[in-house]
Amino acid sequence: MNLGLIGNPVQKSISPQLQRILFKELELNNCAYEKHQIISDNLPSFFERFKNGEFDGINVTIPHKETGLEFLDEVDNSVKILGNTNCIKRTGNMLKGYNTDLYGFKMLLEKNNINIQSTRCLILGAGGSARTIIKALIDRGAESITIKNKSIENALEIQLYAQKLGAKNIKLYTESDDRFDIAINTTPLGMYQEEDNASFFDIPVDKNSTLIDLIYISNHTLFLNQYKDQVKQSINGLEMLIFQAIKSIEIWTETTYNVDQKLDSIKKQLEKVIC
Repeated sequence: MNLGLIGNPVQKSISPQLQRILFKELELNNCAYEKHQIISDNLPSFFERFKNGEFDGINVTIPHKETGLEFLDEVDNSVKILGNTNCIKRTGNMLKGYNTDLYGFKMLLEKNNINIQSTRCLILGAGGSARTIIKALIDRGAESITIKNKSIENALEIQLYAQKLGAKNIKLYTESDDRFDIAINTTPLGMYQEEDNASFFDIPVDKNSTLIDLIYISNHTLFLNQYKDQVKQSINGLEMLIFQAIKSIEIWTETTYNVDQKLDSIKKQLEKVIC
């Protein structure tokens, strides 16, 4: 199978290394995976090549997760709800879009024994990833969801999105907010330790709080480091990355894989790539 990733930029993406690790662990010897930097003007020609058989499946990253939808013949329910796609499968000359990020985040929660039911949750950021996290929190019974974002306009848009999904207690962050059980960073802030922006992460948490940073390149992101040894759990986005990639493979191969016994090996191999 000829597979790949499209986006702009993609130079720093580790998706090819991750997929090759997964191909080896899952004994998929007939799969190739490369990244392709595609500017928006070249999307029509790329998708024409895709439909004509040059690729069997692709992953999609920024900025094409929404704009790529116009080239698809069909989408699954997750794409309809989230409004973006990160995985596309070709069958004949028909393209169907999926979103595997939601599955990846839910598996991160499961593997780390994080119970969302009746918790007070804070989401940092208001982009596409925030939409995914909000959907997962609603599905798992969060008591309340609070949004903190630099742009109030974008935060209000995400609040409206959550209300349309059925969230009863969704609000914007204020300085008077009490502690949160779970706080999730969905922004790229802190990926490279930007100390001058650290004040964005000034939030009320305590020793019973769980922090999740969707940034996967380090266990020592700015967000997680700010509360080191002060909270119950600090988790990066590595497992979410792994499981969304596994779900993509399952979609492309139409096969279900159990990686429970291989997860530690996959993580160790990937951490070497990141470091």
